[in-house]
Amino acid sequence: MSENVIDLLTQWAYQGVYYIVYHLTVALTALIQRSSWLYWPYVVSSLLIAAAVLTWRSRVATRRGADADLARPLSRALWWHRSARADYALYLANALILPLVLTPLLPSIGTVCAALGSPDCLSGATSAGMQASGAVGASVAINDAAAIALRIIWTLLFFIALDFGRFLAHCLLHDCPALWAFHRLHHSAQVLTPITAFRAHPVELLIMAWGPLASTAVVTLIFNRLSGHPVESFTFLGLHLLLALTNLIDNLRHSSVWVSYGKRVGRWLISPAHHQLHHSCEPRHMGCNRGFTLALWDRLYGTLYIPGIEPESFRLGLGDGSEPAWHRLTHAYLQPFRECLSCLVAWVRGRPRNA
Repeated sequence: MSENVIDLLTQWAYQGVYYIVYHLTVALTALIQRSSWLYWPYVVSSLLIAAAVLTWRSRVATRRGADADLARPLSRALWWHRSARADYALYLANALILPLVLTPLLPSIGTVCAALGSPDCLSGATSAGMQASGAVGASVAINDAAAIALRIIWTLLFFIALDFGRFLAHCLLHDCPALWAFHRLHHSAQVLTPITAFRAHPVELLIMAWGPLASTAVVTLIFNRLSGHPVESFTFLGLHLLLALTNLIDNLRHSSVWVSYGKRVGRWLISPAHHQLHHSCEPRHMGCNRGFTLALWDRLYGTLYIPGIEPESFRLGLGDGSEPAWHRLTHAYLQPFRECLSCLVAWVRGRPRNA
């Protein structure tokens, strides 16, 4: 074997090892990664909210003479359930797969705007974890009252567009059989922990990235043309302000801690309890609560199910007994392609001959 071949193989081996070590290190240090839902301020805030809710429920249960099951959110049975262990494996596997998939297939908002005819529209890229950067274009002087008002309006518009894009992509994953094949993996979870948020097929993550990317790019293009120049969003913890604020509680969406905003507020905002019901396999909950922050989209689409303050009893998973198979990595990654292909073949065969 020539020295050139040996040098090439050595270089490939080094790059491969570096890639694996680097991306696994990023995944394992999520607590200090601002782009992660597991960034430590979000984890701490979720723990504080959970502790307050559980303490309140304990006192209510004591007054009523009932037993308060406060240990379950921290129980070994929950965190070491086979479904939870599958979540951990998928989290690490996706940490290695997603950079290869998303980098070439997920452009920045600025790239999309340029394709739409506005090359001066700049933006930070949307990351694999759906953590959108709100920085759009050049800075605006904050001592200008009109500019501040413009930034406030833009911060709200960008967030609304982002939330709608996520809802739209989520609906496609539920309502399109070929795409549901990939989203089934996420709904096969039999227990919920914050890591369940990462229980997703790479194809699903692409769909969930393209939806808000398209919606925010269109709104960015229109807003910049109307305002005459790009405008920045307000940020917090290095993230779009409103997205960062929702992240302070969003880790409870995939948890056993029931946090509901009640019937009134629940008509407008998606609480963690809304999303927990979204994972229910009970007939009354199937396909409900697809939104992320604003409940308006679910109300308009007819999929809103408002949870009450008191927890509901329901089963998690797909409801067809297939959940254990989805806990295997090979099945989780390959079975969706088989089901998607079957859906496409059935669709082609079912088309009218003169179509």
